[in-house]
Order: sequence, then C-alpha cells, then structure tokens
Amino acid sequence: MLLFNRLAMTTGDFPVIMPLVQEVISIAKGVDVPLQAWAGTNGYVWGSIGFSAAYESLAARAESGPKLMAAKGWWEVNRKLREHTISIEPDTILNFERGGSLGTAIPVGTVVQQSYFQLAQGADWMATMKWANEFADLNKALTGVDFNIIRTIYGTLGQVGFLAGYPNTAAVDAARAKMNPEWMAKYLEGSKFAAAGTVMQRMMTKIA
Repeated sequence: MLLFNRLAMTTGDFPVIMPLVQEVISIAKGVDVPLQAWAGTNGYVWGSIGFSAAYESLAARAESGPKLMAAKGWWEVNRKLREHTISIEPDTILNFERGGSLGTAIPVGTVVQQSYFQLAQGADWMATMKWANEFADLNKALTGVDFNIIRTIYGTLGQVGFLAGYPNTAAVDAARAKMNPEWMAKYLEGSKFAAAGTVMQRMMTKIA
C-alpha cells in the first residue's frame, strides 16, 4: 500500500482556511478519492496543512488526478486556498513496509505521531528493516500501539519512518509513560542506520 502526501505552509488563518479544506475533502469524497486533511502541530511550522491519500497502487493514484480535475468546484476552491498558502513542499509517495490503512475511516481528531530519518550512507537495508520491525514489536508489547513502517519511493529517497495513531494527545502521553529503558535502548540501537542530524519527530491531527 502507498501513501501520497502533500504539505502546505499556510498563513494559519484557520477561520478562513478550514472551510476551504473541508470543501476540498468534500469534493474528493464526491468522486471517490480517499483524500484526508491534517493540521501540523508539534514539530511543524505553524499553519502547516497536510493532505494525504492511501492507494493500493501507482495506477490507482494516477486515476485520482483526472477525477479531481474534472470535479465541479475543484479548481475554484484550490485557487482560493492558494491565496492563503505561503509555500508547498514537494509531494512524496511512501510505501508501507509494515501496516497501512486507507485512512478514510480514521476519525477526525486522531493524532498521528511521525518519526523518521534518512538512511546513513552505506547502511544495510535488510538490517535496518530487521531493527525497525523489532522496535515496532517492542513498542506494541509495551504500549499497545503498533507502528506503521514506511519508506519513500518518490521524493527524497532513503527516508525511513514510523507512523503511530492515537485517539488524542492524552493517549500519546499514556504511551510515552510506558516507554521504559528497554524501549530507549532499542530506539538508540537504530542510530547506526540513520544519517547524523536527520532524525525528526512530528505530530499531526486529522481535521477533515
């Protein structure tokens, strides 16, 4: 399964932006495109809005473009949204190495914590995946939360990450409280696979 991502830095004027975001999602839903919207919180620039969609294949992703471009109101709402957009990062497509969900059933208000890094030069890919799955297994055993493991296939290649969903930020706190020294030791074991200075953790909340 693949995950398409587009991240926009907006002015942060949410009373104006939110109705436009909701209209974008409504139009996508009307033509059966599984688009969803997220607000960047911890670790993001204020006003960050992310759009994502999960697809079974690149062909399915390609089919969504013409549907949206032909949909009534699509271009108009995007023009309005661009008026409040400062910049847009290059689109990325990620491959799920573990887990994966179409995401449209995820409730609004769900918090997703993202942790990712760039592979170190010469890093052993199979060893990286072995560690990542062991770390995910340990996290699930300790906290009850399973990680999705992802890697880029379009965008900056060599990026590996973990996605974990929570019903709210209180659930994130509850999980963090269970991350004992064993958890930290396993986490730090992964440092040998990461390029220095590339480890990042951020949080997003589903808004539509």
